[in-house]
Amino acid sequence: MIDRSVDIASKLVDAGDNIEIKQAMLRDLENLLLTTQNFNIGTTPIEVPQQPAKSYLDAYADYRKSVSILEKPGAMLVQNGEINAWKRLKKQEKLREDADEIRAALNYYTSNINFNSDKFVLTASKDERSKMIREDRIPDVKTVIQSDMGLRYLLRNDILTACDDARAELKYQLTKQADADSAETVDGQELLDLLLAAQSACSKWFDLIDEKNVNEALSIVSREG
Repeated sequence: MIDRSVDIASKLVDAGDNIEIKQAMLRDLENLLLTTQNFNIGTTPIEVPQQPAKSYLDAYADYRKSVSILEKPGAMLVQNGEINAWKRLKKQEKLREDADEIRAALNYYTSNINFNSDKFVLTASKDERSKMIREDRIPDVKTVIQSDMGLRYLLRNDILTACDDARAELKYQLTKQADADSAETVDGQELLDLLLAAQSACSKWFDLIDEKNVNEALSIVSREG
């Protein structure tokens, strides 16, 4: 959808003073950006989980074992506070998904990611690994997962923000196009820039997906198409 929108917005920018082409491009963009695309048809809705993944809970348990008796109550309070905050965020996110199918589609993928704590690989150089071991800075599973998911959500938010801004700009240009006195002033450059930002963030988000999984998904889409 984003790639197609970029192509159309580029044609809108290149249309010059041709009002008919501009109107056609705006209609196409309206159909793509302002109407439901049904990205999630065929997917099984994911219920709000009651607790974080087992690897998270194991990391909390390992930490509690490592602290003194006096620190254990505080560690438990921190764990409960983080889990409660996590639950609230999950419920809020579920409500947002109902209003934004791009958000729902991106979240559906990340919700189905399974982390195997036995297969994490530290990619630092030999010297860096030695230094991290000496300084006891080897990240635990919980920290690694938080970092990975944090980057995915950061890029997701970049995509969603750019798409929201593009929709708002498109609505503005549609308003100008509907007004006979300002139809000639329709300008798609700002819209194109916003869509390019969404495309860039989306490409970075997809770069985090294993190439094997991407090829498998493309193969399924090709067979079903």
